[in-house]
Amino acid sequence: MRLHNILDGLNNEIRLLTSPEFTFDVTQARQLPGPDDPSLTFENFDRKSKSVKLIETCVLYVDIRKSTSLSFQHKPKTLAKLYSSFVRGIIKCAEYYNGRIRNIIGDRVMILFDPQDCFKNAVNTAILINTFASYILNRHFKYNEVSCGIGIDYGQMLVTKIGTVKRGSERSDYRSLVWLGTPANIASKLTDIANKKIPRTIVNVGKYYPLTNNWSWSEKEIDEFFEGLEMTYSQPIIARFKEPFVQYFFKSVAYRTYRPILMTERVYLGFKRTCPEEQSIREKWWTKKYINIEGYTGIAYDGNVIFTYGRKLK
Repeated sequence: MRLHNILDGLNNEIRLLTSPEFTFDVTQARQLPGPDDPSLTFENFDRKSKSVKLIETCVLYVDIRKSTSLSFQHKPKTLAKLYSSFVRGIIKCAEYYNGRIRNIIGDRVMILFDPQDCFKNAVNTAILINTFASYILNRHFKYNEVSCGIGIDYGQMLVTKIGTVKRGSERSDYRSLVWLGTPANIASKLTDIANKKIPRTIVNVGKYYPLTNNWSWSEKEIDEFFEGLEMTYSQPIIARFKEPFVQYFFKSVAYRTYRPILMTERVYLGFKRTCPEEQSIREKWWTKKYINIEGYTGIAYDGNVIFTYGRKLK
């Protein structure tokens, strides 16, 4: 087959796939679908249809911190042992709380849960993973260097089967499920900053009160600061506060530290609502944080919560 035949064929398929006559049948999922779910289909160009699902649940991502530097520090055999141990442990932790592994890319693992009890299962899975990484995985590798970041979000995702139908030894490599939607993206980005120090710029904002001739000062994140500004488009452009009698100055760059488990506010509130007697809720082990990542600006909660273990490890 010549190159132009491949391109012509692709052009015709994409034209049909994006046309109004090609339909996508969407159904609501009450349980987590798998790759062999009969209600998820590839594109059928004869019927001009494809079946996909919507699911509303928690999604959790976890990966190893400083994985690039670890790759340079260790010999190949040691690195293979580390990653094999890490992924095996994550799978066991997820399965204990009915989590399903839905993607493994290098040192990053994606875990999803059935909608029922998803808040409880997702948060407890995160705690179990944090316990495993801190107190088991680190015991078997030098320098106490293995740590993880865990991010969790909740919401509606579209599940679609992608790939092509293949036969033979590579057939499984050509099919997979993709989870489209904000929760998967946000959970992944939370994982990027969990268990890290993130640089931030702090602005000292002062408000003047003419009646008392006093100033009050407060610190704001750079993003919060600019939300309080309005722009006037004269030349030169001048930024001014919406309120009069305000002064500000920038402090040096500081760092915000996020602990190993980082979840959005909707996950925390769902966990608190459904599991009010959990020890981490009763004893307020989760800390409110302001975050600003692509797709999510607002409140999140972080923690370094672990399960206690009543036996001595060998």
